[in-house]
Amino acid sequence: MNNRPGLESRLRAYLSSGARTQAPSGMEGRIAARVLGRRYSWAFQLMAAAAVLVLAIGLGVGVTKLRQSNAALKVSPRPTPIVTATASVSPPATPPASPTPEPSVGPYPLMAPTTFTMVSMSTGWAAGSGTNRILRTSDGGTHWNDLTPSGARPGNWTPFFFDADSAWLASSVQPGSSTADFSVAIYRTVNGGRSWQQAGTVAAAEGWPAALDFVDKNHGWLFMKLGGAAGSDGVAFYGTMDGGATWAKLSEANTSGASGRLPLRCSKGTPVFLNSSTGWMPGGCSAGGGPFFYVTRDGGRTWNDARIAMPASAAAPCMCEIDSLRFSDSRNGAFVLNIYEGSGLPQNVLYTTSDAGASWRPGPPLPANSYTVFLLDAMQGWTVDAKANNLLFTADAGRHWSVVGTIPSTQVVMVYQFVTDKIGWALGSEAKGQSVLKTVDGGATWTSQLAPAS
Repeated sequence: MNNRPGLESRLRAYLSSGARTQAPSGMEGRIAARVLGRRYSWAFQLMAAAAVLVLAIGLGVGVTKLRQSNAALKVSPRPTPIVTATASVSPPATPPASPTPEPSVGPYPLMAPTTFTMVSMSTGWAAGSGTNRILRTSDGGTHWNDLTPSGARPGNWTPFFFDADSAWLASSVQPGSSTADFSVAIYRTVNGGRSWQQAGTVAAAEGWPAALDFVDKNHGWLFMKLGGAAGSDGVAFYGTMDGGATWAKLSEANTSGASGRLPLRCSKGTPVFLNSSTGWMPGGCSAGGGPFFYVTRDGGRTWNDARIAMPASAAAPCMCEIDSLRFSDSRNGAFVLNIYEGSGLPQNVLYTTSDAGASWRPGPPLPANSYTVFLLDAMQGWTVDAKANNLLFTADAGRHWSVVGTIPSTQVVMVYQFVTDKIGWALGSEAKGQSVLKTVDGGATWTSQLAPAS
């Protein structure tokens, strides 16, 4: 039962990925139940409670101080980003001519929670919600330009980066505001961040943005968290069919138990949409509630249990969660089912689909201390040993893995992606912020491209 190093690595990973919002009520109980299990010792449960307390206090104080000192975080010299003076419900038909390239930023405080997306070998985006900054590279990460929309409403920012030109940003004053304003302002760029326009507003009655997702330049979703308690998680979906100009509420979790409704029970992760009609909601249930995996076939209006088959070695129902859900193309996708036992290390099983999610097949377990996966295609992919940040590679859909290198980070690495079998990036986590690291040899060696300010 001496699995303390693995548990501590997993706990650090949860705290890193969970910093997006303030801790809702009951989170202490959920972490103790989901990560440590009911039969772990009281000492480990105390660790979870202390971690959540530090997280809640740190977020409340840290975010306030970051906003108060926002001006001090600006990189100089940097021209003021171009933002249209008048909001518009539709993007301009013809993007303006390209201006003189902006100077590259130097060492930069990219504070978690961070969104990082490389859309090609040359172009990528990075955003740090703690500093409300949006950066873009057009040379593979060698230089980064600050393209933050200075006219966007201050608040908690949730971005989505679609391609080299198109991106969206959702801004809300929730959570933490003393006002009753739950509206979400949606901003959009169609020219790579050189200018941003307010596309529309989501008239939400409660909650705060947790994620944005678009499958094309018109169809998108806003995923809202409504709060929760131990064993439950309230969420709501809003959708747009005109690029963010207008939004309609599509569905909300409740306790009715009716067919087609998302249940309030269990925690819910970031939804992933394959096209304008089909998407999945991953998550996990404590106390042996089994995996949470719901699918919509009508664009988020109704949801039904996808009912995946459990591995033969797993108890049913398990205390487990689904992580790393991603499609590499229109038919091939994968996720990891992390199964927590009462003793010993978690069992982490790779699931794949080759029929656009009509069926999901359990495969071999991942190597020890590996909780995430990134599959470039149906066969090639990577995972990270969270205990040592060792990167492992597979060329046969997870049947065999080999260590290719170590990602240089003092904390657990949870975000990594590849655009070819050689070129990839990872977010290193440090006390002063997150660094962008690049590899050109499949993960054997890494170069720092964007580092926290000293």
